[in-house]
Amino acid sequence: MKNKIFLGAILSSFCALAFYMTSINHMKTQTLEIYGNSTAKVAQKSKMKEGTKQTRITDGESEIGEAAISKNSNKDLAKAIVKASSNVQGNYQVSVKDLNNPKIFADLTNTSQDNLNAGNVLKLFVLLAYYKAVQDKSLNSATPYKVKSSDLNGGDKVLKTDMAYSYPYLLDLMMRQQNNNAANIILNKIGKEKVNQTAKEFGAGNTEITDNFGKDFAGKTSSGDLVNTMQKLYQGKILGTSVDNQILGQLANFPEKGLAKNINGVVYRIADKKQGAAIIQEDGKPYTMAMVSEEDADLAKIGDSINNWMTKQK
Repeated sequence: MKNKIFLGAILSSFCALAFYMTSINHMKTQTLEIYGNSTAKVAQKSKMKEGTKQTRITDGESEIGEAAISKNSNKDLAKAIVKASSNVQGNYQVSVKDLNNPKIFADLTNTSQDNLNAGNVLKLFVLLAYYKAVQDKSLNSATPYKVKSSDLNGGDKVLKTDMAYSYPYLLDLMMRQQNNNAANIILNKIGKEKVNQTAKEFGAGNTEITDNFGKDFAGKTSSGDLVNTMQKLYQGKILGTSVDNQILGQLANFPEKGLAKNINGVVYRIADKKQGAAIIQEDGKPYTMAMVSEEDADLAKIGDSINNWMTKQK
């Protein structure tokens, strides 16, 4: 009887061990995707870089939310960005590229969406489409535009009905004064479809303008599209060095600094309260960064964290 009890005990222990090992192996194949505190939402896998593995990162010392970074992103840079983005509500994307060293970059997101709702940053693509239309002579910048009452949504302190204005002046209003009526005149003159086509020609495949400016959102874009476009402008690969320098001149005068609010040096930028893109040249370190968020965000804080990290690199 004792032998039977002993053998039964051994058999029970063996079964328990087998169950334990099976459970452990099963757990190893699972991905726990909850970060931050117990109320945080489950992170979704990013599609920012199709076909590449996403890596989850978090700072165990503080609750900084959740994010996915694309393969080969610099993890230290990404961690700094995630920490600075801890108070951002809703979906967001951030991209950074070192313009001297292509191996230093970061792409991160807390959503599976390829693009997000965007506002003023989409004027970057209106700007590009305008210069392209002038370059290929589909738009004569010397021909004035006569403003109609339907062009002045919400009133306007500068533009007047039945008055004629040059396109360079309207472009200047769009950029220097963030005048939405001027932006919409240029947008509709060129045509949304043409502007979107131009964006795609320059590699911004996740960008689309679907509405006029004036509301919170006029369409969609991605931080990757913004960073890649800014990089090409810096390299003179959009419409040629001469025209690209003119475009950069417009960006240098954009009043909303966004990510670059506290940064010295040469800055080219476009932004609103939710999104921003910038080229920074500080201490001989040129880089570009962009953030797209669907809620108000402390862009300056995020920009500072990126700048502090980038300028420390040799």
